[in-house]
Amino acid sequence: MKRFTITGFLVLILSITTWTPAWGNNWTIDANHSTIQFRIKHIFSTVFGYFPDFDGTIRFDPEHLDQSKFDFTVQVKTINTAIAKRDTHLRSDDFFAADKYPVMTFTSSKITHKQGNTYEVAGTMTIKDTAKNMNIPFVFHGTAPSPVDKKQMVAGFDTAFSLDRLAFGVGDGKFFKMGVVGDVVDVTISVEALRTP
Repeated sequence: MKRFTITGFLVLILSITTWTPAWGNNWTIDANHSTIQFRIKHIFSTVFGYFPDFDGTIRFDPEHLDQSKFDFTVQVKTINTAIAKRDTHLRSDDFFAADKYPVMTFTSSKITHKQGNTYEVAGTMTIKDTAKNMNIPFVFHGTAPSPVDKKQMVAGFDTAFSLDRLAFGVGDGKFFKMGVVGDVVDVTISVEALRTP
């Protein structure tokens, strides 16, 4: 019968605490190479904008989707449509009420594989004080070593979806009824993420 020594016990504990499972890869968003953009109709034209300040948690492994997740937080005050007066109006109570509701969030609950490199993430989108369940398609571009640092693994994700701003209380419908601003917002998100331990 083998004796379990103190040294053996310490080796076992050390191996448990330092072992990292193959599934559930953790990724950090590379903010310099990721964007959250949107577009919306204004009478006949299309207005484009983006949110430069956002963060999130990405844990993704296509072989272990049950352990994967996407959680995002967007700082509403950073909205930028390239016109300061319009951005100030968008931050006001007429739209986002950014002082009262400074962040928008998305918290995933399930990720499913559709076909090829296409997936779908189900989760809760919260804007102002309204939370709604959404199913959002996305493309996983795979992983590769960074061309500038072969030791750094990079992953790529893209998504495009639409949402009804009025359903989230972003505006009371006045400008929509006037024919000034549309109700549907088209969102595109492109993310490069860096592998973290």
